[in-house]
Amino acid sequence: MRLVVFKPNAESTANWRIGAWLGGQIGDLDGACDHYCSEKRMPLPGVFAGRFPASLLELLKLEQPGLDFAGKLVDWLSHLGPEGTQASGPAGQPLLRPAQDCTIDAPLRPGKLITLARNYREHLAESGVTHVGSVPSASIKASSSIVGPYHDIVRPGVEAQLDYETELAVVIGVRCKNVPAHEAYRVIAGYTVLSDIIARQVLKIERDAGNQFLGKMFDTFGPLGPCLVTKDEIEDPMNLMISTRVNGEVRQHSNTRQMIWAIPELIAYFSQATLEPGDIISTGTPAGVAAGRKPHETPWYLQPGDVIESEVEHIGLLRNRIVQETSQAATWNWNTQPA
Repeated sequence: MRLVVFKPNAESTANWRIGAWLGGQIGDLDGACDHYCSEKRMPLPGVFAGRFPASLLELLKLEQPGLDFAGKLVDWLSHLGPEGTQASGPAGQPLLRPAQDCTIDAPLRPGKLITLARNYREHLAESGVTHVGSVPSASIKASSSIVGPYHDIVRPGVEAQLDYETELAVVIGVRCKNVPAHEAYRVIAGYTVLSDIIARQVLKIERDAGNQFLGKMFDTFGPLGPCLVTKDEIEDPMNLMISTRVNGEVRQHSNTRQMIWAIPELIAYFSQATLEPGDIISTGTPAGVAAGRKPHETPWYLQPGDVIESEVEHIGLLRNRIVQETSQAATWNWNTQPA
Protein backbone atom coordinates (compact mmCIF):
# COMPACT_ATOMS: atom_id res chain seq x y z
CA MET A 1 0.00 0.00 0.00
CA ARG A 2 0.94 3.60 -0.61
CA LEU A 3 -0.86 5.52 2.12
CA VAL A 4 -1.23 9.30 2.06
CA VAL A 5 -2.82 12.05 4.10
CA PHE A 6 -4.86 14.36 1.87
CA LYS A 7 -7.70 16.83 1.57
CA PRO A 8 -9.63 17.84 -1.56
CA ASN A 9 -8.70 21.24 -2.99
CA ALA A 10 -12.37 21.97 -3.73
CA GLU A 11 -13.40 21.64 -0.09
CA SER A 12 -12.00 24.59 1.83
CA THR A 13 -13.25 23.28 5.17
CA ALA A 14 -12.27 19.64 4.60
CA ASN A 15 -10.31 17.79 7.26
CA TRP A 16 -7.20 15.79 6.46
CA ARG A 17 -8.07 12.17 5.56
CA ILE A 18 -6.25 8.90 5.11
CA GLY A 19 -6.04 7.90 1.48
CA ALA A 20 -4.39 5.40 -0.81
CA TRP A 21 -2.31 6.45 -3.81
CA LEU A 22 -3.77 4.45 -6.71
CA GLY A 23 -1.89 5.49 -9.83
CA GLY A 24 -3.16 8.96 -10.70
CA GLN A 25 -5.99 8.76 -8.19
CA ILE A 26 -6.37 8.95 -4.44
CA GLY A 27 -8.82 6.62 -2.74
CA ASP A 28 -10.63 7.84 0.38
CA LEU A 29 -10.29 5.06 2.97
CA ASP A 30 -12.67 6.61 5.48
CA GLY A 31 -15.36 6.99 2.82
CA ALA A 32 -14.75 3.48 1.52
CA CYS A 33 -15.10 1.93 4.96
CA ASP A 34 -18.93 2.06 5.09
CA HIS A 35 -19.28 0.75 1.53
CA TYR A 36 -16.91 -2.11 2.17
CA CYS A 37 -18.53 -3.21 5.44
CA SER A 38 -22.00 -2.97 3.92
CA GLU A 39 -21.01 -4.99 0.86
CA LYS A 40 -19.32 -7.64 2.99
CA ARG A 41 -22.18 -7.55 5.56
CA MET A 42 -19.74 -7.17 8.37
CA PRO A 43 -19.27 -4.68 11.22
CA LEU A 44 -16.24 -2.46 11.46
CA PRO A 45 -13.56 -4.57 13.19
CA GLY A 46 -13.55 -4.10 16.95
CA VAL A 47 -10.00 -2.74 16.96
CA PHE A 48 -11.38 0.48 15.38
CA ALA A 49 -13.68 1.22 18.36
CA GLY A 50 -16.58 2.20 16.12
CA ARG A 51 -14.85 4.61 13.70
CA PHE A 52 -12.13 4.70 11.09
CA PRO A 53 -8.95 6.47 12.34
CA ALA A 54 -8.70 10.19 11.73
CA SER A 55 -4.94 10.11 11.08
CA LEU A 56 -2.32 7.74 9.75
CA LEU A 57 -0.53 7.86 13.11
CA GLU A 58 -3.75 6.74 14.78
CA LEU A 59 -4.04 3.90 12.25
CA LEU A 60 -0.46 2.78 12.95
CA LYS A 61 -1.18 2.67 16.67
CA LEU A 62 -3.67 -0.14 15.89
CA GLU A 63 -0.60 -2.06 14.68
CA GLN A 64 -1.02 -4.93 12.21
CA PRO A 65 -4.81 -5.40 12.56
CA GLY A 66 -5.30 -1.78 11.53
CA LEU A 67 -3.00 -2.04 8.52
CA ASP A 68 -4.56 -5.36 7.48
CA PHE A 69 -8.04 -3.83 7.34
CA ALA A 70 -6.72 -0.75 5.53
CA GLY A 71 -5.22 -3.16 3.00
CA LYS A 72 -8.64 -4.68 2.36
CA LEU A 73 -10.10 -1.22 1.74
CA VAL A 74 -7.27 -0.35 -0.66
CA ASP A 75 -7.77 -3.60 -2.56
CA TRP A 76 -11.53 -2.98 -2.75
CA LEU A 77 -11.01 0.57 -4.04
CA SER A 78 -8.47 -0.54 -6.62
CA HIS A 79 -10.99 -2.99 -8.12
CA LEU A 80 -13.94 -0.60 -8.41
CA GLY A 81 -13.27 -0.11 -12.10
CA PRO A 82 -14.60 2.80 -14.19
CA GLU A 83 -17.69 3.15 -12.03
CA GLY A 84 -15.42 3.96 -9.09
CA THR A 85 -15.24 7.60 -10.14
CA GLN A 86 -18.97 7.85 -9.49
CA ALA A 87 -18.93 6.07 -6.12
CA SER A 88 -19.39 8.22 -3.05
CA GLY A 89 -19.04 7.90 0.71
CA PRO A 90 -21.70 8.33 3.39
CA ALA A 91 -21.38 12.13 3.28
CA GLY A 92 -21.53 12.18 -0.51
CA GLN A 93 -17.79 12.56 -0.94
CA PRO A 94 -16.17 10.84 -3.96
CA LEU A 95 -14.30 7.67 -3.09
CA LEU A 96 -11.76 8.24 -5.86
CA ARG A 97 -10.33 11.62 -6.80
CA PRO A 98 -7.67 12.71 -9.31
CA ALA A 99 -4.44 13.21 -7.38
CA GLN A 100 -3.99 16.68 -8.87
CA ASP A 101 -7.25 17.76 -7.24
CA CYS A 102 -5.89 17.03 -3.74
CA THR A 103 -3.40 18.58 -1.35
CA ILE A 104 -1.01 16.06 0.17
CA ASP A 105 0.30 16.49 3.71
CA ALA A 106 3.13 14.70 5.51
CA PRO A 107 1.94 11.15 6.19
CA LEU A 108 2.46 11.53 9.93
CA ARG A 109 4.04 13.55 12.69
CA PRO A 110 5.72 10.98 14.90
CA GLY A 111 6.37 10.98 18.61
CA LYS A 112 10.07 10.45 17.83
CA LEU A 113 11.91 11.35 14.63
CA ILE A 114 15.45 10.04 14.97
CA THR A 115 17.83 11.32 12.29
CA LEU A 116 21.15 9.60 11.62
CA ALA A 117 24.38 11.45 11.01
CA ARG A 118 27.52 10.03 9.41
CA ASN A 119 25.92 6.87 8.07
CA TYR A 120 27.41 6.88 4.54
CA ARG A 121 31.19 6.56 4.20
CA GLU A 122 31.47 8.98 1.28
CA HIS A 123 29.58 11.57 3.36
CA LEU A 124 32.06 11.06 6.20
CA ALA A 125 34.90 11.61 3.75
CA GLU A 126 33.50 14.89 2.39
CA SER A 127 32.97 16.06 5.98
CA GLY A 128 36.60 15.33 6.86
CA VAL A 129 35.65 12.62 9.36
CA THR A 130 38.05 9.66 9.42
CA HIS A 131 36.70 7.68 12.37
CA VAL A 132 33.43 5.73 12.58
CA GLY A 133 32.16 5.62 16.14
CA SER A 134 31.26 2.45 18.01
CA VAL A 135 27.56 3.40 18.01
CA PRO A 136 25.34 5.21 15.48
CA SER A 137 25.44 9.02 15.65
CA ALA A 138 21.99 10.58 15.75
CA SER A 139 19.77 13.37 17.00
CA ILE A 140 16.06 13.97 17.51
CA LYS A 141 14.22 16.21 15.05
CA ALA A 142 11.08 17.84 16.43
CA SER A 143 7.76 16.85 14.87
CA SER A 144 6.94 20.58 14.70
CA SER A 145 9.54 20.89 11.93
CA ILE A 146 7.63 18.45 9.69
CA VAL A 147 5.75 19.73 6.65
CA GLY A 148 4.19 18.14 3.59
CA PRO A 149 6.06 16.86 0.55
CA TYR A 150 5.36 19.96 -1.57
CA HIS A 151 5.40 22.63 1.17
CA ASP A 152 7.72 25.65 1.09
CA ILE A 153 10.87 25.53 3.23
CA VAL A 154 11.46 28.79 5.09
CA ARG A 155 15.06 29.97 5.41
CA PRO A 156 15.42 31.78 8.76
CA GLY A 157 16.65 35.35 8.61
CA VAL A 158 19.67 34.45 10.73
CA GLU A 159 20.86 31.71 8.35
CA ALA A 160 22.81 32.01 5.07
CA GLN A 161 24.09 28.41 4.82
CA LEU A 162 20.94 26.35 4.39
CA ASP A 163 21.76 22.73 3.57
CA TYR A 164 19.90 19.62 2.43
CA GLU A 165 20.07 15.88 3.20
CA THR A 166 17.79 13.35 1.51
CA GLU A 167 17.16 10.27 3.64
CA LEU A 168 15.28 6.98 3.62
CA ALA A 169 12.98 7.07 6.64
CA VAL A 170 11.91 3.85 8.39
CA VAL A 171 8.48 3.94 10.07
CA ILE A 172 7.98 1.72 13.12
CA GLY A 173 4.74 -0.32 13.19
CA VAL A 174 4.59 -1.91 16.64
CA ARG A 175 5.48 -0.94 20.18
CA CYS A 176 8.80 -2.63 20.80
CA LYS A 177 11.91 -2.70 22.94
CA ASN A 178 15.28 -4.48 22.67
CA VAL A 179 14.60 -5.83 19.18
CA PRO A 180 17.35 -8.21 17.96
CA ALA A 181 18.75 -7.23 14.58
CA HIS A 182 17.53 -10.47 13.00
CA GLU A 183 13.95 -9.59 13.98
CA ALA A 184 14.11 -5.92 13.05
CA TYR A 185 12.01 -6.05 9.88
CA ARG A 186 9.01 -7.45 11.75
CA VAL A 187 8.57 -4.16 13.68
CA ILE A 188 8.59 -1.97 10.56
CA ALA A 189 5.33 -0.63 9.14
CA GLY A 190 6.87 0.90 6.05
CA TYR A 191 9.06 3.60 4.55
CA THR A 192 8.91 7.23 3.51
CA VAL A 193 11.30 10.03 2.46
CA LEU A 194 12.70 12.78 4.67
CA SER A 195 14.32 15.98 3.42
CA ASP A 196 16.45 16.82 6.43
CA ILE A 197 17.10 20.57 6.20
CA ILE A 198 19.95 22.05 8.23
CA ALA A 199 20.94 25.60 9.22
CA ARG A 200 24.71 25.10 9.18
CA GLN A 201 25.69 28.44 10.73
CA VAL A 202 23.25 28.06 13.60
CA LEU A 203 24.31 24.44 14.07
CA LYS A 204 27.97 25.45 14.33
CA ILE A 205 27.21 28.03 17.02
CA GLU A 206 25.20 25.45 18.94
CA ARG A 207 27.85 22.75 18.64
CA ASP A 208 30.51 25.18 19.85
CA ALA A 209 28.29 25.58 22.93
CA GLY A 210 28.12 21.80 23.33
CA ASN A 211 24.63 21.10 22.01
CA GLN A 212 22.52 20.73 18.87
CA PHE A 213 18.95 22.00 18.73
CA LEU A 214 17.61 24.74 16.44
CA GLY A 215 20.04 23.99 13.62
CA LYS A 216 17.89 21.04 12.56
CA MET A 217 14.56 21.94 14.12
CA PHE A 218 13.36 25.24 12.72
CA ASP A 219 9.81 25.10 11.38
CA THR A 220 9.57 23.56 7.87
CA PHE A 221 12.97 21.83 8.23
CA GLY A 222 11.44 18.36 7.79
CA PRO A 223 9.51 17.82 4.54
CA LEU A 224 8.20 14.23 4.73
CA GLY A 225 6.34 11.95 2.35
CA PRO A 226 4.82 11.90 -0.13
CA CYS A 227 3.38 8.65 1.22
CA LEU A 228 4.02 5.79 3.58
CA VAL A 229 4.88 2.72 1.51
CA THR A 230 4.18 -0.44 3.49
CA LYS A 231 7.09 -2.82 3.87
CA ASP A 232 5.56 -5.52 1.67
CA GLU A 233 5.97 -3.14 -1.31
CA ILE A 234 9.76 -2.80 -0.86
CA GLU A 235 11.73 -5.92 -1.72
CA ASP A 236 15.03 -4.71 -0.26
CA PRO A 237 15.23 -1.34 1.54
CA MET A 238 19.00 -1.77 1.69
CA ASN A 239 19.21 -1.49 -2.11
CA LEU A 240 17.38 1.69 -3.12
CA MET A 241 18.66 4.59 -5.18
CA ILE A 242 18.63 7.89 -3.28
CA SER A 243 19.10 11.30 -4.85
CA THR A 244 18.78 15.06 -4.46
CA ARG A 245 18.36 17.64 -7.20
CA VAL A 246 18.42 21.42 -6.79
CA ASN A 247 16.93 23.36 -9.71
CA GLY A 248 17.30 20.17 -11.75
CA GLU A 249 21.01 19.72 -10.97
CA VAL A 250 21.95 16.41 -9.35
CA ARG A 251 23.62 17.01 -6.00
CA GLN A 252 23.36 13.60 -4.32
CA HIS A 253 23.14 10.22 -6.03
CA SER A 254 23.83 6.98 -4.19
CA ASN A 255 22.30 3.76 -2.94
CA THR A 256 21.12 2.74 0.52
CA ARG A 257 23.46 -0.25 0.40
CA GLN A 258 26.24 2.24 1.10
CA MET A 259 25.00 2.76 4.68
CA ILE A 260 27.50 2.07 7.46
CA TRP A 261 24.81 1.02 9.95
CA ALA A 262 22.15 -1.08 8.20
CA ILE A 263 18.47 -0.82 9.08
CA PRO A 264 18.43 -3.94 11.34
CA GLU A 265 21.39 -2.60 13.32
CA LEU A 266 19.75 0.79 13.72
CA ILE A 267 16.54 -0.74 15.06
CA ALA A 268 18.48 -2.99 17.42
CA TYR A 269 20.36 0.03 18.77
CA PHE A 270 17.54 2.56 19.08
CA SER A 271 15.00 0.05 20.44
CA GLN A 272 16.99 -0.06 23.66
CA ALA A 273 14.58 2.81 24.39
CA THR A 274 10.98 1.85 23.64
CA LEU A 275 9.87 2.58 20.09
CA GLU A 276 6.20 3.34 19.42
CA PRO A 277 4.07 2.87 16.29
CA GLY A 278 4.69 5.81 14.00
CA ASP A 279 8.18 6.58 15.34
CA ILE A 280 10.65 7.22 12.54
CA ILE A 281 14.32 6.34 12.15
CA SER A 282 15.74 8.36 9.27
CA THR A 283 18.82 6.57 8.05
CA GLY A 284 21.28 9.30 7.08
CA THR A 285 22.39 10.87 3.83
CA PRO A 286 25.06 10.19 1.19
CA ALA A 287 27.73 12.56 -0.09
CA GLY A 288 26.88 15.71 -2.01
CA VAL A 289 25.67 18.10 0.70
CA ALA A 290 26.48 21.79 0.41
CA ALA A 291 28.71 21.70 3.50
CA GLY A 292 30.95 19.21 1.68
CA ARG A 293 32.00 21.69 -1.00
CA LYS A 294 35.63 22.80 -1.09
CA PRO A 295 36.56 26.52 -0.84
CA HIS A 296 37.43 26.76 -4.54
CA GLU A 297 34.11 25.21 -5.63
CA THR A 298 30.85 27.03 -6.30
CA PRO A 299 28.76 27.09 -3.09
CA TRP A 300 25.71 24.86 -3.05
CA TYR A 301 23.82 26.32 -0.09
CA LEU A 302 20.10 26.73 -0.75
CA GLN A 303 18.86 30.18 -1.77
CA PRO A 304 15.34 31.65 -1.84
CA GLY A 305 13.68 30.56 -5.07
CA ASP A 306 15.59 27.27 -5.29
CA VAL A 307 13.55 24.10 -5.78
CA ILE A 308 14.88 20.99 -4.07
CA GLU A 309 13.78 17.50 -5.11
CA SER A 310 14.47 14.62 -2.73
CA GLU A 311 13.82 11.11 -4.03
CA VAL A 312 14.14 7.51 -2.88
CA GLU A 313 13.53 4.75 -5.40
CA HIS A 314 10.12 2.99 -5.19
CA ILE A 315 8.97 5.36 -2.45
CA GLY A 316 8.54 8.80 -3.91
CA LEU A 317 9.73 12.32 -4.50
CA LEU A 318 9.49 15.51 -2.43
CA ARG A 319 9.54 18.85 -4.22
CA ASN A 320 9.98 21.93 -2.03
CA ARG A 321 10.70 25.58 -2.79
CA ILE A 322 12.96 27.72 -0.60
CA VAL A 323 11.46 31.00 0.61
CA GLN A 324 12.97 33.67 2.83
CA GLU A 325 11.56 34.31 6.28
CA THR A 326 9.59 37.56 6.12
CA SER A 327 9.01 38.23 9.82
CA GLN A 328 11.28 40.90 11.27
CA ALA A 329 10.64 39.80 14.84
CA ALA A 330 13.77 38.54 16.59
CA THR A 331 14.00 37.12 20.09
CA TRP A 332 17.70 36.28 20.05
CA ASN A 333 20.84 38.16 19.07
CA TRP A 334 23.22 35.54 17.70
CA ASN A 335 26.18 37.91 18.02
CA THR A 336 25.93 38.43 21.77
CA GLN A 337 27.75 36.61 24.52
CA PRO A 338 26.30 35.99 28.01
CA ALA A 339 27.19 38.53 30.66
